[in-house]
Amino acid sequence: MKIFKLNFILLFLLIFFGCGTTVPKISNLQDKVKLESAVEKAPNPEGLRHFMDGQMMMNQGDFSMAILEFQQSLELDPGVGAIHTSIAESFWNLGKPDMAEKHLNIAIGLDPSDEQALQMLADQYILQKKYEAAQQPFTQLNKLKPDDVKYIIALAELEKVKRNFSGAGKLYLEAFELEPSRLDLLETSGRLAHQNKDYIQAQSVFKRLTFLDPDQPKYMGMYIDLIMNSKNYQEGIDVLKSMNVEYGESPDRMAQMGLLMYRAGQKEEALSLLETAIEATPKNPNYYFPLFDLYMDENNHENASKVADKLVSNFPEDWRGYYSRSLVYLEDKKPEHVISILEPVSDTFNKIYSIQYLLGLSHNQLKQFDDARRYFSRALTIRPDSPNVLHSMAILYDEVKEWEKSDEIYLRLINTDSTDAQAFNNYAYSLVERNHELKRALTLAKKAITLEPENASYLDTIGWIYFKLDNHGKAREYIESSIKINGENAIVLEHLGDVLMKFQKTEDALDFYKRALSLDKDNTRLINKVSPE
Repeated sequence: MKIFKLNFILLFLLIFFGCGTTVPKISNLQDKVKLESAVEKAPNPEGLRHFMDGQMMMNQGDFSMAILEFQQSLELDPGVGAIHTSIAESFWNLGKPDMAEKHLNIAIGLDPSDEQALQMLADQYILQKKYEAAQQPFTQLNKLKPDDVKYIIALAELEKVKRNFSGAGKLYLEAFELEPSRLDLLETSGRLAHQNKDYIQAQSVFKRLTFLDPDQPKYMGMYIDLIMNSKNYQEGIDVLKSMNVEYGESPDRMAQMGLLMYRAGQKEEALSLLETAIEATPKNPNYYFPLFDLYMDENNHENASKVADKLVSNFPEDWRGYYSRSLVYLEDKKPEHVISILEPVSDTFNKIYSIQYLLGLSHNQLKQFDDARRYFSRALTIRPDSPNVLHSMAILYDEVKEWEKSDEIYLRLINTDSTDAQAFNNYAYSLVERNHELKRALTLAKKAITLEPENASYLDTIGWIYFKLDNHGKAREYIESSIKINGENAIVLEHLGDVLMKFQKTEDALDFYKRALSLDKDNTRLINKVSPE
């Protein structure tokens, strides 16, 4: 239980006014009235003694005896709020919050501006998780002391509990205006705006923070992320230029400006700034990543590889270098190279999700399913609900025909997120490939198409289900729509060939088989279809 501290200033005043024996000289009738009023308000000496004894008992932890003393004090001095507050404190420590609340409310009723009683009541409500009830005493405290930020922060936290992030953010902003040295209050306001998806307000707050503390990278990083999200690149560029004028150039601002300029289409200036930032501070790995991203966006894998290789050699303790190099290998369809660079450091970075996931993905592409399963399991240990890992594991189980496990994962994904179009589609395709529950597969495929009607893979899935259901007209319609969107998928081209064979369009079917074979040259099934003799 929390033990509240007595306001000893009040006690001192009671003793001072209650025990004095000197009678002042009365100069006129008005002074006499004032003196008589003061005497009437002076505490009863016997009541004060019981109050002091109660305080001593409470300090010794004997709260039951303290309450008895306070009650005797209250009989002699009724209507004294401080006595009710002390009784409340004792009841609270005895584990009787209802009785404590009763006496605190009496104290507040006697004096609505009793800060100690209001604070104690608010604290009790918070400890009991009665957040709605705590709102009133904190509001009253805020009215009594509008410049005390702790009460504004308390109200803001209560708004957060109610998930009123907008209201909480405004209160944190109000608190910051009272204490402008506390940037943490302004930061919290900005993060609440971001959580509330009020990106304009969040951007405004982090822009302000960026100027208030130009040496704090997290503020500028958050501001740049919001600029990227809004695609208002020129505003970000102008802000960074303004900061360079006011505070002088910094490699961090140069790197961020380079990234913004790249997004704004100013590619040459962007490259120059990013390269200059790296030259200025070659020992800071953070400036390499925007340059790497730029090269990857440009499909310039050669230069992206060079940047990643520098990261690996210069910063071997930083997992991001290995990860970046692996991304290039994956784009170049070289999963074996991903394994060669990541496997030696997989134990070192055994808590890094991305490293474990890429290893699982690469082994899976090479059909090394046991190794893939091991690394996927590691990744899942780090992020138990990762959709990427779950999707990948479901596909793996489909490959090894462990359908009970793949079905379990698909159902988990669908039940977790009813908008996961990939889960609906992959589950449908898994069912149709094993000729199992085709009507259910069709229902799942329709859901996927509803969520993403222009997805080429999903159009092929539903077309293939209709093919298996002998509805060749619909099968042709959907699969042809898929090929119009993406005509470079060997499986889809083969599917259309199979459909056309049902329409006895042998020559057209052979053309699609040949196109499929040009994309998947070692596929024996396609080889047989192209040259059946």
